[in-house]
Amino acid sequence: MKKLSYIGILGMLITVAFLSFSCEKDDICVEGTITTPLLVIEFFDIADTSGEDVAKNVTGLWVEAVNPNTEVINGVTFIVDPIQTTAQSTNTVSIPLRTQEMSTEYRFISNYELDTDGNQLGNEDILTFNYETQEIFLSRACGYVTNYTLNETDGVVVTDDGDNWIDITNGIQISEMNVQNETVTHVKIYH
Repeated sequence: MKKLSYIGILGMLITVAFLSFSCEKDDICVEGTITTPLLVIEFFDIADTSGEDVAKNVTGLWVEAVNPNTEVINGVTFIVDPIQTTAQSTNTVSIPLRTQEMSTEYRFISNYELDTDGNQLGNEDILTFNYETQEIFLSRACGYVTNYTLNETDGVVVTDDGDNWIDITNGIQISEMNVQNETVTHVKIYH
């Protein structure tokens, strides 16, 4: 009987050892693992002559993708993963870039509001972000992340509509071309 008990214990130990060695570190994606970063944009006062960058809120800022991913539910079209749900006054915004393309277009609307008929009011500027992508493999569990490098000559382009709230001549400055994390400002916009 004792011999049978030792065989059972030995079998359990072998099973536990086998299970503990079969689960690899790559099978679990730890919370806090880096992800594809957002592009961080800060807004500054173009009229300030102190020589320092002075942050300036954009009143009623609304940001939305040009040609966003949409889904139709019960005959109503919804934007999948909208950038925001309400217009806000802010001097910083973080936006995603498309991972499968080399450019992304956004509408930046200041003083955004809807009239009684649901028509958009405010001053809309269209910005095009041009970049190269680099996929980086993290692990089997976490998959890939995409990092971006903004183009040197045309990394951010403002479409001239004749009534831009962003200064189209000197209003864009790329302060960090490599978009690898969200702890730094990548683009400065002066208005």
